[in-house]
Amino acid sequence: MSVHMLGARAIAPIVLAIIYGIYEFIARGGSSDFYLYTYVPVLGGVAATVGLMACYSRVVSPSFAKISWKLLLLGFLSYLFLTYIIVFFGLYAIYRGVIVSFSVWTILAGIFWVAFGSRGIEQFYLMTEIVKQHSKIPPPSVKIA
Repeated sequence: MSVHMLGARAIAPIVLAIIYGIYEFIARGGSSDFYLYTYVPVLGGVAATVGLMACYSRVVSPSFAKISWKLLLLGFLSYLFLTYIIVFFGLYAIYRGVIVSFSVWTILAGIFWVAFGSRGIEQFYLMTEIVKQHSKIPPPSVKIA
């Protein structure tokens, strides 16, 4: 599988969370009472997208010489946001659907977010593993006859 497909599959849950955050922002308004449903998905998703794009550009660049701490921090933002998707949108929704008020739709939505967020983390991990595997391969030697 190419790096481009892995990057697209890793960014899909982030973009979906941004769209969901915009929907919640329109539905609930700009009140800070619901910031975990509105501001965090939108602003955190934008920051995670920037981080993922920075890591992605590092993956597809031909020179893998130096990885700075800033790039690692930007990559960590993507992991952190995908973890937020799993924990808050997924596990907390399942908790609300089972314990707080029984709702099958809330439980199904939580299962969807857990599956989708873990798929994003898996694809992001595979994308970074390609860099590690690529850096281990010695450059081909050119023989001139």
